[in-house]
Amino acid sequence: MLRSTLLTISLIASFASSQVLQLDDRSVLGTTESLDKTVPFYRDVLGLPVNGTRDPLAAQPQKLDEDMSKFTGTKGMSFRAATFKIPNAAFGFELTEFTGGSRKAVHPNLQDIGAATLALQVRDIEKVFAKVKASGAQIVTIGGEPLKPMNEVVFRDPDGFFVELHQPDQVPTVEGDIVGASLQFSIEDSAKTVAFLKDAIGFNARPTGALATNETVAKLIGMPGAKWRITHGNIPGTTADFAFIEYSGVPRSKIVAGAEDPGGPAFTMVVRDINAAVDQWTKAGGTVATTGGKPIVRANGAGNVFVRDVNGMMWELIQRGK
Repeated sequence: MLRSTLLTISLIASFASSQVLQLDDRSVLGTTESLDKTVPFYRDVLGLPVNGTRDPLAAQPQKLDEDMSKFTGTKGMSFRAATFKIPNAAFGFELTEFTGGSRKAVHPNLQDIGAATLALQVRDIEKVFAKVKASGAQIVTIGGEPLKPMNEVVFRDPDGFFVELHQPDQVPTVEGDIVGASLQFSIEDSAKTVAFLKDAIGFNARPTGALATNETVAKLIGMPGAKWRITHGNIPGTTADFAFIEYSGVPRSKIVAGAEDPGGPAFTMVVRDINAAVDQWTKAGGTVATTGGKPIVRANGAGNVFVRDVNGMMWELIQRGK
């Protein structure tokens, strides 16, 4: 896995200079058309363990109440979800399914603004990839096989969400086929994104890399002729290393998916004061996606709101109840 293209998320860090307290334990969200189709892909094909002992496919969709409908902007749809543990990773992964209303599937190219990739480290890439190939997944990497000697390959899940497999030179001592994970996503403009994140969540950016290309990496991501630049940095109080990728030389579109739209990603953060966090977010140039333009806060103080960053990416802000 190319370390320069990865965004690692920490769940336990404290952010002293902003309203963000930590990331939620299901911090990576992926909306699916059907849990019945996508859960088996992650659980049985890729080998991610499901949280809890109950089969998530046994659960029936639940009608969202008025508050949850406003929060998600889904107008009375029904909802169910499945959460996964990722061994040796600082974040969890959740698949969400909305039914009973209008949905628009997104199917971005990797370079499209707002596209995300779940990058999984594996013990034996040939073993895992054989199951991926047998599942009929769409392979992005040119040649349709893991690249050597990199031991990497990129493909799509059943909803078009990007997944990367990488077999590291030294495999961590953990059980199972999956031995770690990171996340990466595409942005529109490096300077604009860095300025927004600095104001919104106190992001500290290191200098942005020069616009460049690499023939082998271009083959891995199925993007011959592309160039890219990467910005690394961190949020105060955390060891998380963020890397944002701006592509050039290839056509790009902006992906703006609703919470209900299959293939759309989102990220969750726990905040100290949800109203102050939203105010900070919007002053920085972000927007609110939740119906009504403000957080949904319940009697016990628990609150939720969906917001968008300057790339159109959805983030969920959570305030814990008392």
